[in-house]
Amino acid sequence: MSADTSTHQSIFSAAAAPDSAQQPSNPLPMQTPDKNARSKALGGGSAGASAGMGAYRPVAYKTDGVRLLCLVNASVTVCGEGSIYAFGGFDQYTDEVFNHVLKLDLNTMTWTLVDNYGDIPSVRMGHSATYWRDDKLIIFGGENEQRVFLSDVYIFDIPTATWSQPVLSGHPPRGRSRHAVVLHDDKLFILGGVHSNPVAFDPEEDLEYNPQEVLDDMCYLDLKSMTWSRSWKWVARFDHQSWVRDNKLWIFGGMGKEMDRTGDLISLDLSHPVFARMEMKPTGYQTRQARVMFEATTGQGRVLRSHRSNGPNSPRPLFTSRRNTPPPKPSVIPASSSSIRFLWGRDIPSEAHGTHFHHMCGSTLLDFATFAHSNTIRSADTGLSVLDLRDMTWRRFADGVDILGGVNWRWHYLAIAPGGTMAYLLGCPVDEELGEGEEYLSDVLQIDLTQYGIHPDQAPGEQPVDGTLGWDLAKVFDTEDSGSDFIIRAMKDEATEGDEYDAEGMWGRNVVHTPEGGQRIAEQREDDDLPPENVMGPPIRVHKLILLTRWRHFQSVYNSRMREYHRGRLYLPEQYTVVRAFLYYLYTDSIAISPMCPDISTVAGLLVMANLYDMARLRTLCLNRLYNELDVESAAVVWERAGTAGEEALRKKAANFVLTYWGRVVRTSGFRRLSRRSLMELCEEANEEGRVLSGDELGGYDGSSPGTPVPGIVSSAMFGEGNFNSNIINVSQSDEDEEMS
Repeated sequence: MSADTSTHQSIFSAAAAPDSAQQPSNPLPMQTPDKNARSKALGGGSAGASAGMGAYRPVAYKTDGVRLLCLVNASVTVCGEGSIYAFGGFDQYTDEVFNHVLKLDLNTMTWTLVDNYGDIPSVRMGHSATYWRDDKLIIFGGENEQRVFLSDVYIFDIPTATWSQPVLSGHPPRGRSRHAVVLHDDKLFILGGVHSNPVAFDPEEDLEYNPQEVLDDMCYLDLKSMTWSRSWKWVARFDHQSWVRDNKLWIFGGMGKEMDRTGDLISLDLSHPVFARMEMKPTGYQTRQARVMFEATTGQGRVLRSHRSNGPNSPRPLFTSRRNTPPPKPSVIPASSSSIRFLWGRDIPSEAHGTHFHHMCGSTLLDFATFAHSNTIRSADTGLSVLDLRDMTWRRFADGVDILGGVNWRWHYLAIAPGGTMAYLLGCPVDEELGEGEEYLSDVLQIDLTQYGIHPDQAPGEQPVDGTLGWDLAKVFDTEDSGSDFIIRAMKDEATEGDEYDAEGMWGRNVVHTPEGGQRIAEQREDDDLPPENVMGPPIRVHKLILLTRWRHFQSVYNSRMREYHRGRLYLPEQYTVVRAFLYYLYTDSIAISPMCPDISTVAGLLVMANLYDMARLRTLCLNRLYNELDVESAAVVWERAGTAGEEALRKKAANFVLTYWGRVVRTSGFRRLSRRSLMELCEEANEEGRVLSGDELGGYDGSSPGTPVPGIVSSAMFGEGNFNSNIINVSQSDEDEEMS
C-alpha cells in the first residue's frame, strides 16, 4: 500500500517559500548567487576560474518542496545521477521514528515524499542503505521505536517505488544499528555496529534502560545467492565508514568499545579464500509475500516473522522478544589485517572535535571536518583534509570557510555516489531564526572534488609499463628514426623566467632583450611571426596522428588548414620543458616524475596548458600532484602558475605555504625566477598586520611544528582562531597589544 502523507506530518515543517529552489541560500558565504550558479555547480567545471572570474567555490542551495525537520540517523544515498533518497530516521525533538521514503531531485533541488508500495519496512533508525545495480536500494538492520535491534533486509525498487523482502538462507547476523556496510563484487559486507546487551538488561527494573554493546564481528550477504556468510571477529567499531579499494576492505572513523573517537585506518585483505564463493545459484532472488493482514480488535495487524520488529501499524498488545537466538560465536577472521595510527602531524585532522564525514575516492581518503552542535572545534580546524593511501600522508586541501561555509552552517549528512566526484552535504544554516524547528535537510552544498584534483581513476603520475600502448608510444616520442612528420617549437626555459628575458609584446619583432639589459636587432627571417631563434628551444619531433587523436586544439589547427598545417610546424609560447612534458603526456597519459617531467614546477606549467586547452583530465592529474606534492622548492612557482591558470584555491594554498616557510622559500631558485610583478603580488599575500618572526621562535620546516606552544614563544595558540602562519603571522592590533601586556 502507499504511504499516507496525511498521517505523517510531524516530519515536515511549514511549506517552503515559492521559488526558493532556484536561488542559493542567503546569506551565502561561499559564493554570490547569480543566474549561472547552478550550472557551474552541476557541470563541475571551472568556468569561473578559467575566465578569470575568481576561484571555484561550492554553492549551497535552499531546497524546495517538503521541508524536513530534525531527521536524525536516517540513511541518505545518491541514486543514479540526479537524485538522493532518504529513508527512516527519527525526530530529534519528539523521538518519533519514521519509515518515510524521501527523494531530493538534484536538478530542481526539490524534496518530495515518495508513495511506496509492497512489503514496506517497519520504522527504523541507524540502519544502512546501499545503492545496488538496476536502480535498487538495499536496507539492512537498524533500531525501531521499541529499542529492538533489527537484522532484516529489504530491497526498494526505485522505478516502481515497491518494497520487497528477499528470502535469505544461512544464519543472519545479530541485529544492529549504526554499523557500516560496503558493496563489493555483489557482496554486502556488514561491519560492527551496536547491539543490546541482554546480560545487563532487566525489563522489570527499567523499561527505558537499554544497555548496548559495541559489536566486533563482520559478515557478508551474497546478493547473487541471497545467502549469509558466517560471522568473523574483527574490529569493534560503530558510527564508522567502510570502502573497498585494491581488493582491500578499509574502515575509518567512528568509536570503539571505550566510546572514544578513533583515527586509526584499518584494512582487511579480501583476496583470502575465506571470501570466495563456494556455490552459485541462478541470478535473481525470491521475495516473501506481502504482509498478511487479519482482523483484530484494533482493525490493524500483521504476521510477525523472525528478525522483524513491530511496525508502526501493528497493534500495541503485540510484543517481540529482545533476546533473539544468537548466531554461532564468531571466530577470528583468518585474512590478514593491518592498522595504521597517525601519531602526529599538523595536517592530521582531530576526530575528537567537530563532526567529521569520510569518503574514499580512488586512492584518496577524504575527511570533511565541520562544526558540531557542541561547537568543540575551532574555525581554523574545519575544512577538507586528504590522506593519500600511496604514501599514507595527510594533507590539508581547503579551509572550512572556503569549502564548508564557516560557522554559519551545520552539515549533518554526506552523500557521494560510489566512483563519483560530486559530494553533497545536507544540513542547514544556523544564522536564521529557526528556533527548535531547525531544518536538518533544508540546504544542499555541492562540492566538485575534481576542482581539488581528486578523481577515482588511476593514480596520476604512473609511468607506462612494459607491454602497454603508452610504453610503446614513448619509444617513438621526439626521436629521429621514428617517422615523425611534425615539429613543435617552444621558448627556452631561461627566456620565460623573471624580467631579464621578458619578451612580452616583442614576439615576432626584430628587437630582442639581452642578458645585460640592452637590446639588439635580430636577423631577418622568413618566419618573422616567430620569436628569434636564440630564445627558442630545440625542435620537438612528433606524429600528427597522435596529436590529432589526443589534442582538440591541434585538430582545429589541422582541419582548418592554417599556416601551421602547410609549414608542418607549430609554435607554442610556453616554456620548452613544459611543452615537452605536455607532448609526452599526449603520448603516454603520464605526468610522472621522469626526464620529461622533472619536477613539480613543470607540473604547474602543465596546469596552465590544461586550462588553456580545456583538457579536464590533465587538469585533474596536475591538481592531484600539486595539492599532494607542494614543497619548498616549487611553492613560489606553483603560486604564480596557479594564478595564471585561474586556480585560486590552489593559489591560496601555495601562498599560505610560502608565507609559512618564508625563510626557506625566498632562498630557492623558483622564487628568484619570479618576475618583479609576481614578487610584489606574492608579498602582498600577507595580511596588513602580518610580521616576520624568526625560526627559533616558531619552529622550522623539518623541526617542530609551526605554532607549537613552548614557554616564552609566540605561538598560534595565543591568537585564538585568527589567521596565522608560522613565520608570518596575521594578527589584529588588539591581539598584539594583549600579547605585549
